[in-house]
Amino acid sequence: MSAAFERDQAWGTLVWLTLVTGMRRGELVALRWSDIDLTDGTVDVSKAYFTRQGMRVEKGTKTHQVRSPAIDEATVEILRRHKLRCAEQLLAVGAAPIAGTYVFSPHVDRSGPYHPDAVTRRYSRMAAELGIETHLHALRHYNATELLRNGVDLTTVAGRFGHGGGGATTLRVYAAFAPESDRRAASVIAGQMPTIALDQETT
Repeated sequence: MSAAFERDQAWGTLVWLTLVTGMRRGELVALRWSDIDLTDGTVDVSKAYFTRQGMRVEKGTKTHQVRSPAIDEATVEILRRHKLRCAEQLLAVGAAPIAGTYVFSPHVDRSGPYHPDAVTRRYSRMAAELGIETHLHALRHYNATELLRNGVDLTTVAGRFGHGGGGATTLRVYAAFAPESDRRAASVIAGQMPTIALDQETT
């Protein structure tokens, strides 16, 4: 993450947002500033950008679900600074107001998004230069596994990821991390009860 910000503040912001939200790359590059509420701290994920037979297409998300995952204060501040840089860039070229422009764009007027493959390749190059064997989608997996490991319930994780089926998809992909949460769950109720049975056994 430090390396990403050292290379480029905008690039660091993109990598950061991928990590903390677990968004798919197509969803990330399709984001416009009108999708981000920095006051409430939410991101509306309703579109994805991809290519089909050489054509660039913007459509609904992979699972056709609209979601609004919350973002933390640090992420809000990082996005606020990125938005200020974008607004200054638009002002310098006399472009349109920022609301309808892309959050991440290779164009000076921010009129078009990054190609998803370009984002993937840049991340892979950076990882290779650092001697790390990883890929961009691993950030999404990291997000999910850390949430589950830290006791966030399956329904919430599924909602943040846009998984359907009441968490069935999330459970199928991240089943290895469910037992840890289940083990913690086993002690919740018992931990709230007096040790009557044990006290009786010892008397």
